[in-house]
Amino acid sequence: MQLAIREARRSIAEDDRIRPKVGAVAVKNGVMLASSCRGDQYPGDHAEFGLLEKKLKNETLAGTTIFTTLEPCTTRNHPKIPCADRLIERRVSRVVVGMLDPDQRITGKGILRLREAGIAVDFFPPELMSELEELNREFSRECLENAEEFVIPGAAEAGLSVFYASRRHYSKFRKDTETIDRYIGTAKKTIIMVSVNLMTGIPFDELCERIKERIRGNKDFQVTISLLDPNLPELMSVMSRILDMESDELSETIQRSFRALLDVRNELPNFEQDRFTLAAHPTMPFGSAILLDHHENNGRIQIESKPYRAGLQHSFGFELCRAQEIGLYEVLVKAYETLIADGRTINGVGD
Repeated sequence: MQLAIREARRSIAEDDRIRPKVGAVAVKNGVMLASSCRGDQYPGDHAEFGLLEKKLKNETLAGTTIFTTLEPCTTRNHPKIPCADRLIERRVSRVVVGMLDPDQRITGKGILRLREAGIAVDFFPPELMSELEELNREFSRECLENAEEFVIPGAAEAGLSVFYASRRHYSKFRKDTETIDRYIGTAKKTIIMVSVNLMTGIPFDELCERIKERIRGNKDFQVTISLLDPNLPELMSVMSRILDMESDELSETIQRSFRALLDVRNELPNFEQDRFTLAAHPTMPFGSAILLDHHENNGRIQIESKPYRAGLQHSFGFELCRAQEIGLYEVLVKAYETLIADGRTINGVGD
């Protein structure tokens, strides 16, 4: 514990913002395996990340106790993985925490997530906890002052990670969402896209190249793209009014999207084509959606909607991550999977 505190004092701030001072130590069978602090090997690296993924990357950590001076985080900007999830993935047996994270988005959630995963959680003794609270006094004060400004009631509990008031906010808030192809490029296992028509307002060629890249780079990677069924006149009539275009024009652009996607799939070897599914859904979804690694702990859903007859740049969206407290994420995953299942599979140009 004392060593973890000494590591915390070594923490290196990556910029002029107030950052927590964090130290972490791994011990197995009474032997210290490694120690780390925030920014130990690279600016901004969390102490647990440096410990688990850099210093102990090739070690088996089952049976290991991690002493960390700050509660492990439960939320990070993608593609980064929260420290609590890293500890769970590495199957450590016990985590001893020095102080709760004063960030209200995290407070108590890291400990809860570890315990739900079957990891024993204990705390430093009171005198050492007080020492750490004093060490991070400025960080705690800033979290308290900013809590009302930055935490929207219910947002963190629902898993809401970011809100985009218009398309121009994508690049402003998250570089990995600046374009669709860049966003889906962060997926590790699965991509599901549910949309009206992919040829409206997105870089289609770049999207197709990224899909081929992901499928070819991972033999287990799965891609599903579902578009509004162009053969249903009533759907075309309703949606065309929203998009401010003729229904025949909308139907043709969707069919053109399917033809282009079929060409992309046909460029793949037969054994890879089976991992690229095209579908047509029979009703309008809640909003266009991209589901990345949706069955994984670090899965996320990005949903976008466009106000009636507004320009495409006025579309707004948000990203949702898994949050066990409410379960909205699971509801949306099931809804979009059911939407696709209720539709039809596109196997050729005549479908």
